Amino acid sequence: MMGKWSNKTDKKAGAAAFSDPLAPRAYAYEQRRLPFYRRIIPFAEAYLPRGTGWGLSVSFLVATCLYGATLGGENKTALERMSSVFGLKVEAVLITGQKEVTEAEILQVLGINENSSLLTFDAYKARKSLEAISWISEAAVTKLYPNKLQVSIKEQQPFALWQRGQLVSLIAYDGSVLSDHIDPEFSDLPMVVGNGAQRKAADLFEMLAQYPSIARKTRAVVYVSERRWDLYFKNGVQAKLPEVDVEDALDRLLAFDDDGSLSRKDITIVDMRLKDRTFVRMSKDAAERRREALRSLGAKVPEEVET
Repeated sequence: MMGKWSNKTDKKAGAAAFSDPLAPRAYAYEQRRLPFYRRIIPFAEAYLPRGTGWGLSVSFLVATCLYGATLGGENKTALERMSSVFGLKVEAVLITGQKEVTEAEILQVLGINENSSLLTFDAYKARKSLEAISWISEAAVTKLYPNKLQVSIKEQQPFALWQRGQLVSLIAYDGSVLSDHIDPEFSDLPMVVGNGAQRKAADLFEMLAQYPSIARKTRAVVYVSERRWDLYFKNGVQAKLPEVDVEDALDRLLAFDDDGSLSRKDITIVDMRLKDRTFVRMSKDAAERRREALRSLGAKVPEEVET
């Protein structure tokens, strides 16, 4: 049977003394049943300075209010000013990998100004905004505390010139438009003509890469009715490819050019659309019309060519 606790106090030890040997075990059991905060209060009172609890509570409330205000966009300016005092103001932006995109464009997208704080800067949002620029395929934005931003850019490679009507654009391999302004350094890129041609051109040029002699002669490709391709060579000759079995048609075109037939001045059209035969057209009027079409695409056709 559990005995009664003694009210005597061991003055030397400063702890309660028990008259019954089972009393400490019962006391420990009762302590475990108390809530956690009730158990740590005696420890905190013994080891922490007075007022620590109030200080932590006030600090937590202030931090919560500041965080909530920041999420609401109401206190960003105040945080920027406060962070600048602690040296967290953006002092430098390190940009690498850009060539066609200017640093001014990148800084404008980032929204960096004299009051920008590294603490409140949203690196994820900045990366997404940079990747929305047509020239940029990938971007990385890293905060370098206390006061720097590092921006790494990977630009898309120009692939071809895409013409539809009178508008000519520079496109990437995936068909995305990079720019409607064509710099002279890109003027020798292959011309891709027609609606939908920008999405299908990569597949055709991958196929042409297996026929280097034909690829070297090709100046422009035209997507006809969004079904098949016509090749326009640099000397003005046109080759009509079928809708299906394109590789077979290119094999026959390569054999046809074995003796340099595609370089002959009297040939204007080589029609490969039928699998069992090849048509060659030689017409002065047709050649004239074809020369005008090639000139409109940018091909250089000598005036003295006879057909």
